[in-house]
Amino acid sequence: MKVPGLNLSRSEAIDYYKALQLPRTIEERMLILLRQNKISKWFSGIGQEAIAVGTTLAATENDYILTMHRNLGVFTTRNVPLYPLFCQLFGKKDGYTRGRERSFHFGIPEHRIVGMISHLGAMLPVGDGLALAATLNKEEQVVFAFTGDGA
Repeated sequence: MKVPGLNLSRSEAIDYYKALQLPRTIEERMLILLRQNKISKWFSGIGQEAIAVGTTLAATENDYILTMHRNLGVFTTRNVPLYPLFCQLFGKKDGYTRGRERSFHFGIPEHRIVGMISHLGAMLPVGDGLALAATLNKEEQVVFAFTGDGA
């Protein structure tokens, strides 16, 4: 059965909804922990999940995605294992930066996710370089670079 108005099966539509729901659920829980002073900071992406999730669903596994601090949906949609991801978000030793920080300043090469640079707009030239390399190597690849609010 197709979803009316979309070129999606019912099963695909449910999968897309679940892909949107997971980062929202994590975001809501992180905001509760922030209000309880159990974490010191959280840059919420609530209301922006569809941007990260939709981009990631449109990308191929070979495409690079350069994230920012509100793009949790990229990680969850690229099926990054949740245990090390949560360890990262809580600054634990089993996180991607081994507990050195608890934000999104890390990349995961095997998932083609490039770690963010804090300054808004800073990921754009990095993305340009990756796209140029793909062009020079005659690789069919798209590079998605998020830039942040107002950049």
